Amino acid sequence: MPTAMNPKPVSLKSAGFFFYSPKPMSSAQQSQDSTPTSPTLARRLAALVYDTLQVIAILMLVSLPFVLLEFGQGPVYQSALALSIFTFFAKFWRHGGQTLGMKSWDIRIVSNNGQAITLTQCLLRLMAAIPSLLFFGIGYFWMLIDKDKLTWPDRFSDTHLIMTPKRDKLFRKNKG
Repeated sequence: MPTAMNPKPVSLKSAGFFFYSPKPMSSAQQSQDSTPTSPTLARRLAALVYDTLQVIAILMLVSLPFVLLEFGQGPVYQSALALSIFTFFAKFWRHGGQTLGMKSWDIRIVSNNGQAITLTQCLLRLMAAIPSLLFFGIGYFWMLIDKDKLTWPDRFSDTHLIMTPKRDKLFRKNKG
C-alpha cells in the first residue's frame, strides 16, 4: 500500500518522472503522518545549479585580490578558494539549513537526528559531493534507485534533504 514517503512506483518513461512526488493526503492522513517529503531530483539539481552560480561569483571576488596583487595561483590562493566554498555552504547549512538555491526551491537540509547539521557534516557533505559530480552526477542520480531516496552526500554525511513545510503544504493542497 503506498504511503506519503513510499509512493507507488513510476516508470522511468513517465513524462513527469523528475517532478514526481507523493500523492496528496487527506487531512486525516496529514495529521497521522506529518513527516516532510523528500525533494525530487529535479529540485535538487535546480538548487545545485543556482548555488553553483553563487559560488562562481564568490570565487571571482576571492580571486580579485590575488589577480590585482599578482600573488599567483599557489597554495594560498587554492586554500582561499576551498575555504570560501566551505564557508559559503557551512554558514547557510548551519544557520537555517538552506542556501539561497535551496530556499528558492523550498528545500532544507537536516541531520538524520533532526537537528541542524554540524561543521563536520558540512565538510563530509562537500567532500562527498565532489565524486558525486565528477562521475557524471551518479552520486545524485543514485537517489532514483536508493530505497530511502538519498544521494551519496546524504549517506556519507548522515544528513538528508526535506521539503520545507510551506511548500509541502501547498503541494498537498494543490495536487490531486
